Amino acid sequence: MTEEDQGHSPPGYGALIRLAREAQGISPETAAARMPYQFSGSSWRQIEAGFRGRGAKRKPVPGKASTVAAMARTVGLTADRLQEHHPEAAAILREMERQEAQQASHAPEAPQATPPHVRRMIEAALEDVDPRDRPELLRELAADYDAVVQRRARNTGRHQRPRHAG
Repeated sequence: MTEEDQGHSPPGYGALIRLAREAQGISPETAAARMPYQFSGSSWRQIEAGFRGRGAKRKPVPGKASTVAAMARTVGLTADRLQEHHPEAAAILREMERQEAQQASHAPEAPQATPPHVRRMIEAALEDVDPRDRPELLRELAADYDAVVQRRARNTGRHQRPRHAG
């Protein structure tokens, strides 16, 4: 970084996003890959810094409110933390949080007909799934599980050949 570049500090929201990202131990590229839409690591860096280029070629990169909100959400910041640095982005993030909470409240649980050990496995697997994707995934799992149960019920009365062990 040149001496001239050091004189420009990042916007407050950029510094906050960078702090949260670094606390997670992830690079801008990794964070950008986790965004809900295609985003590059260089764009992430520019928004954190508030500019692109060096010296006389420096150009400001204002953080579009929806982009800053998505970045903040990606690194786990809340709307309350973002509020003082970018109120418009905080309002968008609040709406994202509200929608996510609403989706979570409408999300079906692991299929109730499943044995407890299967429910525990499903719930453990869902920990790594984006909360927005859980309802659809659970519906698909429930449909698949029901299909297996119905197939087993149809096959129960039939004579099944023993498996060949060999």
